[in-house]
Amino acid sequence: MYEKQYPNEGAILFNQPEEKSSYGPMAEQVLKEALFQFQRKKLMEKIDEALATGNKPLFVKLSAQYNDLLKKYGA
Repeated sequence: MYEKQYPNEGAILFNQPEEKSSYGPMAEQVLKEALFQFQRKKLMEKIDEALATGNKPLFVKLSAQYNDLLKKYGA
């Protein structure tokens, strides 16, 4: 009887009108910032490792990537 009353419960329904929400731009900004911080942290770890091992060519390459990342995200 329950299934007859609520046949679509738990189902993903496509072609439903999208609700207007002010959370979209805010969520996008949070994701963008999280991605930037993650990529920045990983590059900094690799740069530190290149410095510690004295690998100058890798350091120069990673530093350029880091600068590109900063330009991309306007930091």
